[in-house]
Amino acid sequence: MGFDGLEMGAGGGVRKPGRARESSSECLQFQPTSQSQSQSAALPPLSRPLPRIPPPIPSQDPLFLSFRSPPPLPQPPRAPSPISMPIPVSYACMSPIHSLPVELLTRIFQLGVDSDPLPDDQYPGEPTFEVLVSHVCRHWRQIAIHTPHLWTTIHFRTRAHMVRGETYLSRNGHLPIDIYVDTCSEDDYKERKDLLFREQFLPVFDVVLPHINRWRELHLKVADLECKSFARRVLSTCGTAPALQTLQLWHVQNWRTSERLYNHIGPPPVVVFGGSLPSLKHIILQGVNLPWSRSPFLRDLTSIEFALHSDNVRMPFDLWREMLDSSPNLTRLSLLFAGPRAAPSGTSPLPDGIEWWGAEPPPPDAVVPPGAPLPPSVDPIQLPQLRELQLNNLESDYLIALFRTLHAPGVRALHLGLDFDDQDATPFMEYLAAPPRHPAAKLRGPSDGSSSNGSSNGAGGAPCPKFPALERLSVSALKCSVPSWRALLAASRKVTRLEVDFAQLSEGAFDVLLECIPSLPDSDSEKGDVALRENGASDDAKVNGKGKGKARATDADAGSDSDDSRDSPNPTSTHANGTSSPSPSSSSSTPMVPILPLLSSIRVSGVSGAQLAHLAAFRRAHGRALRRWEVDECARDEDAEALERAMAARSAAWRAAREAEERAAGRACQPWRWDEPLERLVWFREEEECGSEYDEEDEEEYAEEDGEGEDGEG
Repeated sequence: MGFDGLEMGAGGGVRKPGRARESSSECLQFQPTSQSQSQSAALPPLSRPLPRIPPPIPSQDPLFLSFRSPPPLPQPPRAPSPISMPIPVSYACMSPIHSLPVELLTRIFQLGVDSDPLPDDQYPGEPTFEVLVSHVCRHWRQIAIHTPHLWTTIHFRTRAHMVRGETYLSRNGHLPIDIYVDTCSEDDYKERKDLLFREQFLPVFDVVLPHINRWRELHLKVADLECKSFARRVLSTCGTAPALQTLQLWHVQNWRTSERLYNHIGPPPVVVFGGSLPSLKHIILQGVNLPWSRSPFLRDLTSIEFALHSDNVRMPFDLWREMLDSSPNLTRLSLLFAGPRAAPSGTSPLPDGIEWWGAEPPPPDAVVPPGAPLPPSVDPIQLPQLRELQLNNLESDYLIALFRTLHAPGVRALHLGLDFDDQDATPFMEYLAAPPRHPAAKLRGPSDGSSSNGSSNGAGGAPCPKFPALERLSVSALKCSVPSWRALLAASRKVTRLEVDFAQLSEGAFDVLLECIPSLPDSDSEKGDVALRENGASDDAKVNGKGKGKARATDADAGSDSDDSRDSPNPTSTHANGTSSPSPSSSSSTPMVPILPLLSSIRVSGVSGAQLAHLAAFRRAHGRALRRWEVDECARDEDAEALERAMAARSAAWRAAREAEERAAGRACQPWRWDEPLERLVWFREEEECGSEYDEEDEEEYAEEDGEGEDGEG
């Protein structure tokens, strides 16, 4: 209770037991006025003394004793008050948050650190969460300093960070640590001498190498060939890191062109960590290759990211297959100008080039000589747990050959950035939409109704796409024909989120979103679609005042001349190639639904406000309105702002209708509940370069203050 250990005085004051009120140093005693004296004299005496409340038993917990509130601060004298009672001055009264238990504040601090962006995603010079909370007050600083979990991420980018790193290591106890070392290029070092460069590289590892047994993550970035040679020396002699789960090695030197990257001849790779990383789960290699045959730790991985590997340093296909076969729990695969080697090695007695491992399976009537090696597409690599796939800067023929050897039916998220050297990705798009069937292919893996190469028939006899469970499609760049783009979207019926930069796609790619495809009511996709949109369609009817079953809601502010055509007896959707498809209200015997029927969220750039308004009206007219729109600021114009206002009005009317329905049904109102708006448009801006936001003085100030003793005042 709030009065433990306090005693009520006769005049209504509060004082600590066993101390005279007049001599209390924590009370400000004021001289009463004559009016207050007369009022005090008129008070009747107490019939019996108030009961004495025993003081609380002091806690013996050392953590509690170390975090007790400090003694009250001395208060300046104030003018006489007409009130005759003493006014206690308490530190807790000055700031109520100090009444929170230490354990609760510690938990809040831990959640704040866990939600803080990674050092790679933070603006340079921006203080981290643990530094901020340790500079609020003495009480919070003591709690933060004695919470080891807050100091487990150590980032080295400037010289001042070396002292800060030592301070972090002294505060995180024996917990696993995550290390980020970010060195600069020679050009950057000429402009800013405080950045880590060649002279500071080895001293940084002198700080962290004594704690190698506690390394949980190592993220090492170099932008200079000499720094890279230092990294080779350190990692080849440091020994094993038994607790290391994430290894990220980046050589981010600007090669200007792919030819310079391809023709660069560096020293042969070295064995890192003695070839032993027993806990490794995540590997990220960008511009860095390893001696693949002497890296046995490349197995049992859950995340693989390879980038900027010229073909002559890529992994041979037999080792590539061994790595994936030994990683059945792989959930993420990212390739940026990387993958298995395409050219034959010339040293293997068996074929190992892309002409062999990327070949199609032989037809059923083919005569295969006894003992002849069959291509890997006959027995593809099984990746049942793969959920996220990223493909960037790879040729179409290479990708088709690669995915003939992979079977990953559970992929949920696909990112495409295929603008490599003006290569046409049309064949790969057609392959993803409808990969060819190969009856001779060996079936292996779960019986999910698809062959190992992922090309069985879908519902209604339609070809099954390569990734039938795809839910999220992201495209940053894609050079392909509009028909192949349409084929990919038409085959991806389960996609619920679409992220596209239409400025990097062919002209007419956006118009594909205004087309319809035949509904497949017998498939699981369409059944889920009906269940998902049933409430949305009825909500649209309520908002727009339509009768039951009328879900063709339109928006007056977002409409256009083309909207009137949808109310005609036979409305159609115009394709980019000049053809048209009937809308759901046409006389066609097959029901039609918009392309991507389950789509509920979209993030777009490179479009106009009029195009967005057209798409919004089209989806509403078919009862498939999108709930969340993320639009690039560059598309902000009068049409886009009108669409934003219309969505806000529709959402407000929908919420009011739901609240009225709940009141009519007698259900209690829940003011704390927040429902996702019926439709919402938010703006985003592409991230700018972080260098302009850097404040060198602020970072040095925080680094110096972090180097203070534990009792230092923040």
